Amino acid sequence: MTTPDASTNGRVAMFAKRFLPYSQTFIYDEIQAHERYTVDVFCKERINEDRFPYDRVTVPSAFGSEWMGARIYENVGYWPRFDRKLAAEPYDLVHAHFGTQGVYALPYVKRHDLPFAVTFHGIDVGDLFGPRRFLPRQWRYWALSGSIFDTADILLTDSIELAELLIELGAPKEKLQVHRLGVDVSKFQRADEHRDVPRITLVGRFTEKKGFRYALRACAQVLSDDAVDGEVVLLGDGDLEPELRQIVRDGGIEDQVEFRGAVPHEEVAHVLARTDVMMCPSVVTRTHDRDSGIVVAKEGSACEVPVIGTYHGGIPSIIDDGETGFLVPERDVEALTEALHTLLTDPDLRRRFGRAAREKMKREFSMDDQVQALETYYDRICTSSSAA
Repeated sequence: MTTPDASTNGRVAMFAKRFLPYSQTFIYDEIQAHERYTVDVFCKERINEDRFPYDRVTVPSAFGSEWMGARIYENVGYWPRFDRKLAAEPYDLVHAHFGTQGVYALPYVKRHDLPFAVTFHGIDVGDLFGPRRFLPRQWRYWALSGSIFDTADILLTDSIELAELLIELGAPKEKLQVHRLGVDVSKFQRADEHRDVPRITLVGRFTEKKGFRYALRACAQVLSDDAVDGEVVLLGDGDLEPELRQIVRDGGIEDQVEFRGAVPHEEVAHVLARTDVMMCPSVVTRTHDRDSGIVVAKEGSACEVPVIGTYHGGIPSIIDDGETGFLVPERDVEALTEALHTLLTDPDLRRRFGRAAREKMKREFSMDDQVQALETYYDRICTSSSAA
């Protein structure tokens, strides 16, 4: 095994659950940005192929049915075709996105003695703390988490908080590395378009950890003031949608709120380019589910949008409080209300924060820079494995 240089490409076997839900566009962007490594995806099922075209994807199939293959693979945790491909082709390492997929990668890593990287994103860490670890679909992950920690050559997280939690769970400190997911700043820019009414945007799954219930209550408080104009756009869907719609009705702001559902990433970029304030009020749930670094907050910042976020996960690394946006405690509706009122009533402040936010993204979260850093981690574990 040799470490790739400028004239050669390394091969990565990347394990994911599904390739690819809209909520994981960051994985697609990361794959596309690689320069010295080529990524082959091994996953349970292929979805949204029209939106995420990519030829190097292998899925299980049984009796001519991918659905049947996916069910067997999920329960058995192994697929012979994956094993044959990894044995026949010259892979340099295995990379599992989400700790839960480390379970599926583990047999091949051990069988073929390949370097192993695992990226944890938040829910996968919460699953090892909370009651979800006892669910039928999670028990294997919980039982094998120690083996994942021991076998992996590097454990990547998007926040210091997640790294500290993994250490508490028994992960070796020397294997942990905080690696921020990047954003392609060139794809996210503010639209040169005048808007009479400021737009507040929330993007994400309608789940408890996103904290949208608190954001909408804050919106209701601010927009109930006749002197404050604003409209709210929500991009996403999920089980909490009925509750969120009820909060909107109770707050009397139905005419100012639009639920657009889950939309393609191109539509997210279009809306963010025409957004004035973004809200990312994430919280830790009772089951320990949490966010890590929120990529859409970086995309909004790249569009010169000031972001209101919480002291949660990697959000404080994205927002410089009082300079590019505001940070408030989790579940603090009054603090969210105050921050939102300040931004809606001060367009000059919004513009100043927005310009600073874009510069921060260019300086600290460039996709090219972050993928180069990832490739350096790949180089390191490949070199260490060769030396051993």
